[in-house]
Amino acid sequence: MILWQERSDLQGSEEASRQPARGARDLLPQDVEDNRWICAQLHGVYRRWGYKELAPPTIERLDTLEAAGAIDAEVLLKVATQDALGLRPEITASVARAACTRLAGRPRPLRLWYEGSVFQREDVGGHERVQEELQSGIELIGAPGLAGDGELVAVLLDACRQLPFHPDHQPTLLLGHRALFTALLADFPHGQQAGLRQALSRYDVLQLQALDLSDADRQRAQRLLSVRGEPEAVLDTLSAFSKAAAVDELRALVELVAERARQAGVRLQLDPTFLPTFTFYDGVVLRLVCQGAHSLVPVATGGRYNRLLRHFAPGDRDASGIGLSFKVERLRGLLQGRRAALSGQTDVQVLVTCHHSGNLGNAMACLERHHRAQMQAELLPCGAGEAIQDHVSPYGPQVLVTYDHPMSQAAAQACVQRHRTAQVEVELWPQPCPTLEAARAAWRQRPLPCLEWLTAARDGGPPPEAPMRTYLSH
Repeated sequence: MILWQERSDLQGSEEASRQPARGARDLLPQDVEDNRWICAQLHGVYRRWGYKELAPPTIERLDTLEAAGAIDAEVLLKVATQDALGLRPEITASVARAACTRLAGRPRPLRLWYEGSVFQREDVGGHERVQEELQSGIELIGAPGLAGDGELVAVLLDACRQLPFHPDHQPTLLLGHRALFTALLADFPHGQQAGLRQALSRYDVLQLQALDLSDADRQRAQRLLSVRGEPEAVLDTLSAFSKAAAVDELRALVELVAERARQAGVRLQLDPTFLPTFTFYDGVVLRLVCQGAHSLVPVATGGRYNRLLRHFAPGDRDASGIGLSFKVERLRGLLQGRRAALSGQTDVQVLVTCHHSGNLGNAMACLERHHRAQMQAELLPCGAGEAIQDHVSPYGPQVLVTYDHPMSQAAAQACVQRHRTAQVEVELWPQPCPTLEAARAAWRQRPLPCLEWLTAARDGGPPPEAPMRTYLSH
C-alpha cells in the first residue's frame, strides 16, 4: 500500500506539472484571434479620438502598484528580487506615473491608450490563485470637469457601436460619483460609514442589516440602496437626499451623452452607491455591464482619479485624470456566446493540395496567388488528409467553390469569376453546403485540389451586405 501510495502521489505530481498554474489558463488559437480582433476594434476607436499608444512595464515598483494606498497589498503578486517589485493588478497607476514623469512636459490634454495583461492574487478556500486578465483602455490626462467626463463616456459609447453586441446583451452603463457617495454617507454615524460604504457599494442587504444602526438610519440606508435606475428619476430623488455639487455634475453629464447612448443602443442607469473595486477614483465613476447567459457581466470600468495624479505630481494642484479599461476576455466570452462573427469576419481561408509530388510547384503557385490577394491559404502536403482520386487533372490547380447559405451565393459566384479571370479552372457547386462536413462531401464527389467554402456572417454578425468569410475546407 505504501508503494502504491507513493506511485499515486508521483502520478498526481506529474499530472499537475502538465497543467497551468491555479487560476491561469491556456488560450486556444481561435480565442487569441478573437481577442486580437476585439482589441483592433477598440484601437480604431481610440485612434479616431486622438489617443496614442503607451506600453508601461508589466513589473512595477510596489509603491506605484499600490496607487497611493488605494490598492490592497494583499492582491499584489510580488516578484522575488532585491527591490520591492510586483506584477501590475491594473494599468492606470502605471500610466499616471509615466504621465507625471517622462511625459510631464507634454502639452495637456494628454490622450493615451494601452493594452496588456494584469495580474491579481486571491485566496480561494485556503489556496492561492493567480488571475490574469487582458485589458485595453484609455487615460485622458489634463481634461478636468465635464469636457473630460463627457469625452470618456463618448469614447466608450463609440466602442459599443463598434462591437457586435446582440440585443439580448442589453448593454447598460452605470454612472455614479465618489463625492456624491461620500456626501450621502456624511449624515450617518462616523464609525459606521466604512461598513455602510462596503454594504451599499456591494448591494449587500445582509451586511447592511448586521450594522449597528438606529432604526431611522437603517431605513434611510435601505432607501439609498433602492435609489438607482433611470437617470432623470434618480437625479430628482437625489436632490432631496443631498445638495452636493456632484448631483449637478451627473445631471450635466447625462444631458451631454443621453442621445449618443440611445444611438449606441446602451441604456444609462444612475447608481449613486456604485464604486469600482479600486478606490483611487474620486469623481465620476462608470461601469459597462451586459447580460450574460446566467448573470450580469461587467466588461468595462473607469472613472476620474485626480488625487492619484497629484500623488505622482505633488506640486501640480490642478492635475486631473480620467480613464477606463475594457475586460477583453469577458467581452470575447459574451460575443462568442452569441456566435457573433469576430476574427474570421472578413478572412478568406483556402486549402490547396495536389495530385502527386510533380504538381507541387503548381500548388505553390496557387498559394502565392492567394497570398498576393491577401487571402489566408495553406498547403496540404501530398499524402495527407483524404485521397485525391485519379481523375483529378494533373496539369494544374483547380478550385471547387461551395457556400453555406443562399445569401452567400453571390459571393461564391464572384469568387468563381475572379478565378476565371486569373485563368484558373474552377467549378461552382450548385447548391449550398450548410456545414463543413457537407462541403467536404461535395469535394469528395468532385475532388479538385483546392476547395473554398464561403459562409455568410450571420447570428449577430454584420448585415448580409458585409464581406463574406471563407473557412478551411479540409
